[in-house]
Order: sequence, then structure tokens, then C-alpha cells
Amino acid sequence: MYFARKTSGLLKELSSFDVFMLNLSFMGAIAGISYPLYVASTLPKASWLIATVLGSIMVLPLIVNYYLISIKYNRTSADYVFVSRKLGGFIGTVMAMALYTSFAMGFPVLSMLEIIYVIVPGLQAIGASFHIPYLINLANDILSTNLYLFVTALLFSSLSFILSLRRLYFKSINYLTIMEIISTIIIIFSLIFGKLNVGDKVTFIHPFNLQSVVLAQIFILSYFAFINAPAYYAGEVKKTKKTMFYGYFGAWIATFLMSVFIILSIELSIGKAYFLEVETQGWNLPILPNSILPFAFASVLNIPILVLILFITSISWYLLYAMQNFTMSTRLLFSLSFDRILPDFLSNVKGGMPANATIISFIVSLFFSFIEIYLGFSISFAVDGLWFIIWSYLLVSIASIKENKVIAILSSISMIFTAFITIYYGLINPSFGTLIFAGNTSFDLLTIIIPPIVGVITYVISKSYRKKQKINIDMNFKEIPPE
Repeated sequence: MYFARKTSGLLKELSSFDVFMLNLSFMGAIAGISYPLYVASTLPKASWLIATVLGSIMVLPLIVNYYLISIKYNRTSADYVFVSRKLGGFIGTVMAMALYTSFAMGFPVLSMLEIIYVIVPGLQAIGASFHIPYLINLANDILSTNLYLFVTALLFSSLSFILSLRRLYFKSINYLTIMEIISTIIIIFSLIFGKLNVGDKVTFIHPFNLQSVVLAQIFILSYFAFINAPAYYAGEVKKTKKTMFYGYFGAWIATFLMSVFIILSIELSIGKAYFLEVETQGWNLPILPNSILPFAFASVLNIPILVLILFITSISWYLLYAMQNFTMSTRLLFSLSFDRILPDFLSNVKGGMPANATIISFIVSLFFSFIEIYLGFSISFAVDGLWFIIWSYLLVSIASIKENKVIAILSSISMIFTAFITIYYGLINPSFGTLIFAGNTSFDLLTIIIPPIVGVITYVISKSYRKKQKINIDMNFKEIPPE
């Protein structure tokens, strides 16, 4: 028995600018660069500039591959549609559910990054600049108390959910991305012209060595690899080829340029040596020096209004990631429901958005936030990044080999190399490995097997249930779903 497909109900309304901003915010140079520079303390011989250039070049085959897929399979969750049609419904379902689970388990990581890298140092800087000790104490309490940490994460999750609703989402993405760009500009100018312009100046001797290569992989895992936002909205774009071109390549160029400017602003002002010294040993300011943002705060601490503006604009950093996390996970549920893998109610569209899928994703993210933040079962950076390398980028690259042979092979090699070097160097360099694999070891190991197991169980149950309805779900994957 077959079923008649319905139209999705999603509107083709996204312009080139919208998709460019979606992908620019998903890559997020200023937010993404914070963690690699934190890890750089364990890679003292690495060239930050070379790592940035190498990381951006290594993802080019991945970008080209996704661009080709998105213009040919311009459907919602295009990468899932592509893999399920090329490798079969079983592999497609496992990939989609593994990705969905990874999104859900990764959401608390975004909450923690927002709190640790933005909220806490922001409150401390405002407290120091405006002479309000209460804000400094509040920031310290948030960081040291699980309940305060969880409540702050809950507020962050709620704001992300509200802004992910259809009426607000795409406009919010555009406005918040503009805020992120403003934040980036303020940080660059604060470092160059602020009062913290001390330390070693840049040396233009940049060694190409193993540590530079390793740091490049951390850049990839942190943000350069996250180039596939347009694929999730491919069924909602106008003028597919033009829109996808700007969405993929325009965002990549902009992210690369911003990354280079950020790195140079550090090296030309406060100096790489001073940056690493303060990050590892601290300073005499009541601001946690764990990313580039506290250095910018310290540079303009004597200009309170600028500190406040910088804090407000920087809130956009991980909020953008979280919003994308929500909507991408809902698009996966929507597409799986459309293929009759998940219940039909998840593909119901209200007001131009899959409303039920959005609510489910919010509830699931809260569940994992409680486990990871309040109960303390945290996930390491390496495992979080490797989920997406394996269950998204590598799988899509392998599925593309028959269609885009050279590009797909290069993309596969690049992703395998990133995973291998990260794990290998983590094993031979204890300080590096301890940092990137920091987390609850048992929970880390568990989360490696949870995503594919969820995918397998979903497919088996769905196939059995649909068989009772005399529907062969494998036939669904022999055609491209309409939009």
C-alpha cells in the first residue's frame, strides 16, 4: 500500500540575505573562536593565523559538496533527504535521529558556553565598570552554584525557544547576527585602541608545525565545519542556486575574514603571550579571563557605556547557535514525520512552522539541560564536535561519492583527518587531551552510542508499526518528497 504525499505547508520565502545570515550566524566566528583560543594554551607552538587559514581551507570541499546537494535536493533537511535516498531509509533514519539526539544533548553545552563565556564575565565587567559589587557576586554565584547555573540556563533556553517561533525566528536571526557583527567590531577596536594594549607584538614568523595543524582541527570542530544551515531550510528558499551560493560561500568568506581580523587584533595589541599567560594564570581584575571577550571588557573598563553595549551585543553569540539548534532539530522531526518514520502530528504546520515538532524539541532540550547542568553529567567538547563530524558531515560526504566523486572524496578525507588528528593528539598530549575531553567520562562514553541506538530503534519500531497499516516505508525513500 502507498500513501499520497501532501505538500509540506512550509513557505518558500527566504532570500539570499536571509540564508547568508543564517549560515553566518551558524558558523559564528567571534563565538566559535573563543574555545580554540582557550585550548591554545596547551598548544604553545601553534600559529593561530596558520591554524585559522588551514581550518577554513580544509572545509571548502565540504562546503562545495553541501552546495551541490542543496541546489539539487532543495527540500527541508536536504542532507537527510539526500542520504536516505542514496543509502536507504535505514541509514537515513539512523543519521537523522542520531543528529536529532546530538542536537538535544548538545543544547546544554551551548547554554554553558553562553553562561561561562558571555553572561558571567559580562556581569563581572559591568559590576567593575559601574562599581556595582552585587553584579560581580551574582556572576560568581551563578558559576559556583548548580541551582543558579541551571536557572540561568533555563532562562536562556526559554528565550531561545521564544525567538525560534515562526513569527520571530528569521527576523531575530538577522537582527541578532547584526548584533554579533557589532560585537566583533567593538572587540577588535577595543583590543587595538583600548588601555590593555600591552604585551608582545605580533611576529610575522608563523611556524607550520603539528600543533598548528591540531589547532586547525579545533577551529573546524568549534565553528568552521558548521556550514550546513542552508540545507535545513532548502525547501523554504527562493531562487535556489543564487540563494545557496551566497548562503554557503558568502558566509564562509565573511567568517574567514572575521576570524583573521580577530586573530590579528589580539596579536597586534595585547599579544599572544600575554593572552595565554592571563588565560592560564589569571589577572588582578574581577573578570573571568576565559575567552577574548573579557580582554575586550578590560580594554574599555573605563568607558562604562561601551562595556554595557558590548555585553548586550555579545549575548547574541550562543543564542544564535541555540536558536539554530532548535529549528534544525524541528526540521529533522518534520522530515522524518513527512516520510512516515515518526508520527504524523510532527509534520503539522501552523503559522508557517512545524509547531508540534518545535514544542517537542524544547521539552527534550530541557530534559538534557537538567541532566547535564543540574546533575552535572557534562559532555566534553571533543565528543560534542565529533558527533556532528561523524553523523552529519562524514556520512553526507560518503553518500555523495557517486554524484560528486572528487569533491565528496576530498570532503570525506578532510572530515576523517579532523576526527583522527583530534583523537590522536588528545591521546599523546595529556594536557590537550584532558582539556578537550573534560567532562563526565561515563556519560561521554554513553553519549557516543546513544544517538545511533536511538536511530536504529526508531526505524525498527516505525517499520513494524507502518507494516500493520500495510504501508511499506522503504518505498518512501524511492522518491523525493515534495515541498
